[in-house]
Amino acid sequence: MLHYQVTVADPKGHYFDVQLQFEIAREQLQGTGDQRWIDLSLPTWIPGSYLIREFARNVLFVRARAGSVEIACNRERKDTWRVHVDGAQLAPTSPALLIQCEWRVYAWDLSVRGAHLDDTHGFFNGTSLFLCPNGFEQEAIELTISRPGENLQDWLIACGLPSQPETLKDPHGCPVLRAGGLVKFQATDFDSLIDHPVEMGGLHVESFTALGVEHVFAVYGADTDLDLQRICNDLKPVCEAQIALFEPERKKAPFERYVFMLHATDNGYGGLEHRSSTALLFNAGELPQCGVEKAPKGYEGFLGLCSHEYFHSWNVKRMKPAAFVPYDLTQENYTRLLWIFEGFTSYYDDVMLARAGKLSEEAYLKSLGRNIAQVMKGPGRLNQSVADSSFDAWTKYYRQDENAPNAIVSYYTKGSLVALCIDSAIRQQTSGQKCLDDVMRLMWQRKGLSGEGLQEDEFPRLVLEATGIDLKQEITRWTQSTEELPLSDALKAYGFTLSQTQNDEQIYLGLHGQFKPEGMLVKQVINGSPAHASGISAGDLLVALGEKKLTETHYKRLLAASQPGAELRAIAFRAERLLECNLRAGAPVSNEWEIKKLEQIEGNTVPAPWLQ
Repeated sequence: MLHYQVTVADPKGHYFDVQLQFEIAREQLQGTGDQRWIDLSLPTWIPGSYLIREFARNVLFVRARAGSVEIACNRERKDTWRVHVDGAQLAPTSPALLIQCEWRVYAWDLSVRGAHLDDTHGFFNGTSLFLCPNGFEQEAIELTISRPGENLQDWLIACGLPSQPETLKDPHGCPVLRAGGLVKFQATDFDSLIDHPVEMGGLHVESFTALGVEHVFAVYGADTDLDLQRICNDLKPVCEAQIALFEPERKKAPFERYVFMLHATDNGYGGLEHRSSTALLFNAGELPQCGVEKAPKGYEGFLGLCSHEYFHSWNVKRMKPAAFVPYDLTQENYTRLLWIFEGFTSYYDDVMLARAGKLSEEAYLKSLGRNIAQVMKGPGRLNQSVADSSFDAWTKYYRQDENAPNAIVSYYTKGSLVALCIDSAIRQQTSGQKCLDDVMRLMWQRKGLSGEGLQEDEFPRLVLEATGIDLKQEITRWTQSTEELPLSDALKAYGFTLSQTQNDEQIYLGLHGQFKPEGMLVKQVINGSPAHASGISAGDLLVALGEKKLTETHYKRLLAASQPGAELRAIAFRAERLLECNLRAGAPVSNEWEIKKLEQIEGNTVPAPWLQ
């Protein structure tokens, strides 16, 4: 067994101390003779966020002891420390040697991916904290969390791992961490340990039951008037709808308890899925308040984020690409299927809100229109397929630069539109008798329950088996080419039209920037646009346009009052060099897409997926 202890060592300096204790037998050591060792490694990335993040950069030191003797420990690779065990220390008659290691981790990453600590709360993912002895990945684990000190307020711990039965807990099952005290948890293996993040502090906690499963919602950083009960009431039918989607007969969730952990901030957004929990980051001002009937404008987006991460409990945490079985956390794991595991999840997050009665049809269609606009406004969709976008996640999607709109397409957003097209095609060809739900259920039975990964070319066969419809050619075209998706046809099958709408702008320049007192700092230039043709580039400081100093107000007036073909003199600085050029204004390009019901329906329609 591996015994880890995480100590809130220096909250003002943002340091966790971690200790590891385990026994090792001679045959488990590497090397020969007196030159024996065991390597300890830290993951380089976290599942669900496809970028090498180099968590080891936050480790200050690693020390080791064998029994009561301090032993050498040196860094062997960027993510690996080697603990040296002399042959003399492990006597031939001794069955095993007790190894004790300790290290310190800097925790000041306010995101859902890393670790964060101050004197009011602590949060960590195991991928940021836990070194694992090579060869011990399948060992059972005991995790202890301690908080030294006196006269400190009690902290609650939100975590999906089971704690010891005698642990003091709040009414919602969250362990209480007292000053000078500790709380113990159990994990079946290292993969389970790092798939259960921990949030602790002065948490606001509520819970609800969905189809027999306890769901805990724990919030740090929220205002005192947060209406957490409303959040729970709104999420309950969404969770029940998702459980029923995958298990319509048994209605059984793949976990015994689920934990939502929310860090409410002044300005933040994010979510990361785990097998029985999710870590969320969201703007506190967009959450509902007690006594206020109307929810903030962004609340539907918050429910969508929760729905998205919850759907991942099935789609990517248990059903996953074969390339992820098992995860190799030392390097990139390449797959061309993220358009299924992220894109389909992005499709179903709002669909499930609508089915649960938490998103009106009007709101759903507006959200869908925004997603279509997001894909269609970027020339990147003409240069990269969603399959290539999935493969390039490690080098492009998570490392976007000023050229990103021209070079990449989102496997999240376009993947959700691929799901829309597949769902519509199935419904049309089966007269509404089958749909994408049937495919997801078959994939759950075939891949999720067994733990077997989805092969790169296997999905069309699942569609055929689940529905009787052969969409291999269409799926290949929609995912492996840059051909435009048949969105109008997909929506027409439900009795809706798709059209572009005109905005207030009269001209198009094709640049995006940030306004500063001295002008506009150009952030992005769209390929083929007037700005591109003029030679303006990302990083230029645009100080004058149309014979006037460039301010945000002046820029908006130019867009609204100029005519296509107008010559606009531009003055900019590139570093310290002065540039002058002319922008020939282009015709306005609408980035808005509207979905409306057909006035006259020709032929038969099928029920829309968001109405089930």
